[in-house]
Amino acid sequence: MAGKLPKMAGAKRRGEIKPWPERLAWLQRVLSLLMLSGLLAGSGWGAWLVFEKVDAPIGVILVRGQYTQVDQAQIQKMVEPLLSGGFISLDLQRIRDGLEQHPWIEEASISRQWPDSLVIRLVEEVPIARWGDSAFLNHRGERLEIGDNSMLSHLPVLEGIERSERQMMRFYRQMVQMLQPADLRIAALKRDARDAWRLTLTNDLELVIGRDQIIEKMRRFLLVWDQHLKTRATEVNRVDVRYDNGVAVQWMKKPAQQAQLKQQQLSMASGEPEQV
Repeated sequence: MAGKLPKMAGAKRRGEIKPWPERLAWLQRVLSLLMLSGLLAGSGWGAWLVFEKVDAPIGVILVRGQYTQVDQAQIQKMVEPLLSGGFISLDLQRIRDGLEQHPWIEEASISRQWPDSLVIRLVEEVPIARWGDSAFLNHRGERLEIGDNSMLSHLPVLEGIERSERQMMRFYRQMVQMLQPADLRIAALKRDARDAWRLTLTNDLELVIGRDQIIEKMRRFLLVWDQHLKTRATEVNRVDVRYDNGVAVQWMKKPAQQAQLKQQQLSMASGEPEQV
């Protein structure tokens, strides 16, 4: 008869119950995990409640800065469709981009002011000259359409071929600086489809410049003006500087005369005018 197998050291009986200290430690670990989960859930919910409270809808729109061509009611009307979000979640860049689409707004900065205000600071465009009847040019020569620029009648008119705005603004600024010492001011500067330039001054004098060497011809005109024409300014109707080395002057018709306008050439040297 076979004998019984000896019991192996360290073997546990099936169904053996763990000691109380071990079971308590396990229970503590479970309770700790439950408490931590509860705290995390509670803090998350609390944070959401705080965010929801702080992210209240914008109640006040404040517009600051010096502006004359737009008003606060206009700005509010532009901003309201862009208010997608509350005080915290509001997309400030979207509002800024929307405002800067307006032709009179050069730059806009947007900030929040606790507890429910949106602060808008504007820098308005400064028109330098009118462009045709419906737009104006800023100092960079950018064309900004406003539909009707009659309210800018005090500014000179610039007219030119398509996409020549920047070049015309550059020449205009140069001419303004050149004419200033002679106390002459520009009323209109035009460049036609054949690339010919004409200038009208505020004293109604017309200057025919032609196609090229614009600045050189302006210097020639100013020399002749200072030496010969300044003292007879009210008698001059038009000056043609298309000649190589001189100018042609068309005088105003005198009241006592009915003859045609007399044309006189003031020339430093002989020359033929360029064809226009």
